[in-house]
Amino acid sequence: MGTWIGHIAPGVFFVLFAIWWHVNNCVNYFKSLSNESDSKTKSPNTFRGSTTYSCQCLPSKTLRRAPIESILKILITSIHFSIELITGYDANPRPHIGDENAHHTAMLFGFFLGAWIEILVHFKVPFPKRTTQIMGFLAFAIEGLMMVFHLHARNMVDAHIHQLLGVTIVCSMISALCECYNPNNFWLIVSRSYFALMQGTWFIQAAYVIWPKTTNPLFLWDPESHRSVSLLTMSYAYHLAGNASILIMIYLFVYKFFSASVRINNDDEGDNEELATDYKLILNLNDEESCIQ
Repeated sequence: MGTWIGHIAPGVFFVLFAIWWHVNNCVNYFKSLSNESDSKTKSPNTFRGSTTYSCQCLPSKTLRRAPIESILKILITSIHFSIELITGYDANPRPHIGDENAHHTAMLFGFFLGAWIEILVHFKVPFPKRTTQIMGFLAFAIEGLMMVFHLHARNMVDAHIHQLLGVTIVCSMISALCECYNPNNFWLIVSRSYFALMQGTWFIQAAYVIWPKTTNPLFLWDPESHRSVSLLTMSYAYHLAGNASILIMIYLFVYKFFSASVRINNDDEGDNEELATDYKLILNLNDEESCIQ
């Protein structure tokens, strides 16, 4: 993980999983607003959140029912563990794994464990409710803990990059914790997707800052410059705005797809009318006060 590709690879995976979660979350949300009924229960669709989703795009019914996402998480983290163990192994002075490699292995172990729990839940093992949400929180908590103590002996720019990444992981952890209490909240799942996307894009940014692929001085970062730290913070702010824009565009794309084929009920109209009524009441009170004066 302590290389250019070691930051690019997890960045790409976080981006892909974040987009996957958000697309499926939006699909479930619009299904809950449609007039269609569940094909199995024949009851109206209600929004239900999830930490993992089936791959409905696959051709086989067996594959569509399989926990493909969880299997991919196990496969990806297992490959990561193998690379860290192979590259970190040293026989001198005695057989051991390098400290940094062992650190990186522990960082993603929570996701590996959580994926196994998701598979067990998929096959109806009687875990308590919301176990998968708890495991999601634990995965981000382990990652955050390892990141906090991953900043020793680094230059100013390198440390600042990882501090901002640590802030993002803490936000992911908070989102996952809130999801434990309210797993069927659309916005909490959006929050989890958003901060996972932030992790992904920031991992990629970190790779190009720490290991630049050019000798052009315009794209090289001074590792001990306060200006570089300021520019990195500005870059992080643009990541926040840019990733929010990406999720909004995905939401609109899914809405466009559904509105073309399914009638969507706008349940917010009543709420808007109530807000408008309350607002008029406030205006009326202000008018009365003006008259008294």
